[in-house]
Amino acid sequence: MTYSRDTTAISEITGQPVNTWSEDWQHECEARAVLAMSKAERDAFFNGVNEEGRKERGVIALRGLQGAEKLKGYMERLQEARSKRG
Repeated sequence: MTYSRDTTAISEITGQPVNTWSEDWQHECEARAVLAMSKAERDAFFNGVNEEGRKERGVIALRGLQGAEKLKGYMERLQEARSKRG
């Protein structure tokens, strides 16, 4: 099957081409989005309490601690790659 557009992008984490349909790309994009949040927004995203104090299901409740740690790992790798680029 051929596509009318390129289905690869350059990973910020590895600096290598990655298929934009892959789980790695999905996780990297999610890590970028979470890193763009404020600390309060990130806390609510992971723990499930929004800024108004209403209880919502966060990543930990939805994916479990292991899933949340996986996302945090991608976030750390992305931050590390960004700091090396300066």
